Amino acid sequence: MKVISDKAVTQFLNKSLTKSTLLNEFVPTLFNGLKTYSQDPDHIVPPRIAQQSNNTESDTTHVYMPCISPEEVGIKVISGGQGNNSKGLGFVGCVLVMDEVTGELRAVLNANTLTAFRTALASILGLVKIISVDEQSEILPELTVFGVGLQAYWHVKLALSLYGDKIKVVNILNRSLENAVKLKEKFEKEVDNVVFNAFLYQSSKQDDFVNHIRNSSIIFGCTPATSPIIKTSYINQDPQWPVFISLIGSYKPHMIELDLGLVKLFKDKGVKIIVDSKEHTLHEAGELIQANYVPDDLVEIHELYNEHIPKVTETTSNITVQKIVGLSIMDLAMAKLVCNKISDENVVVVQDF
Repeated sequence: MKVISDKAVTQFLNKSLTKSTLLNEFVPTLFNGLKTYSQDPDHIVPPRIAQQSNNTESDTTHVYMPCISPEEVGIKVISGGQGNNSKGLGFVGCVLVMDEVTGELRAVLNANTLTAFRTALASILGLVKIISVDEQSEILPELTVFGVGLQAYWHVKLALSLYGDKIKVVNILNRSLENAVKLKEKFEKEVDNVVFNAFLYQSSKQDDFVNHIRNSSIIFGCTPATSPIIKTSYINQDPQWPVFISLIGSYKPHMIELDLGLVKLFKDKGVKIIVDSKEHTLHEAGELIQANYVPDDLVEIHELYNEHIPKVTETTSNITVQKIVGLSIMDLAMAKLVCNKISDENVVVVQDF
């Protein structure tokens, strides 16, 4: 049985992160997990349990997310609340990987970076089907991300790994300029030949960043916003250029990142929004709930890999929207891959658990 720390997960992912590995190993692994989930959702991802602590000194909510698929069996456990936030912890948790036949425990992984990576990879799963990574494809030269957490970091990192020198500028927008600058400086130490900008998205000086957003073919929303921060007026609507918007920040019905007017326009025109799960997004995603979406208004990511791709791009503007809320099978699929591939030198191996 392996015990895999967050540091070990991060080192493994960074070492493995190439365009070829992403497209030929990580993307297919996540795709297979989501396709398997779609065939029997209720049994493969049973209902999660979310309950606030019964400890009088705690405001922490504990969430247990099981997965029982033919190839991935285990559970993700995460905990969080304002008390954790005040201590600088945020959400904390782990993923338990079990043998899919016997149920024996094979690994325990820290869930922190693993969660951020699998969520970013889900965004990439849809992105690469809409905006090709081929050298011949043309995109706008900037990328914009709203948010500064690990989710934002890995979204940018994976996109840069895939689209390379097509992206000349990355714009980081956040409600705290100080934190946006910190992420900017982190990237500047890691990435050459890309300009990184930091902006305060609640600033009255919108002229500082709007043109940068309009010059972006790839836009990621990674904030728990409760009112739209990605305005339709910010987005390039020249059909010559593709625009792909992936939203992962709104995970409760009152949360919303994208302009509702654009979401309702997609619904009115019969353009489907891409999701990881129709059922889960319609319970959790504020944009879809507030715009009165139903299952027929959505298409799951794995369906993009069918021979006939459903209508997911609004043709007059060339905009595509994707919404990810996350599923335990995504965690288990990635955790199992890490468990199988990581060197035993970088983990704690318990021989007789």
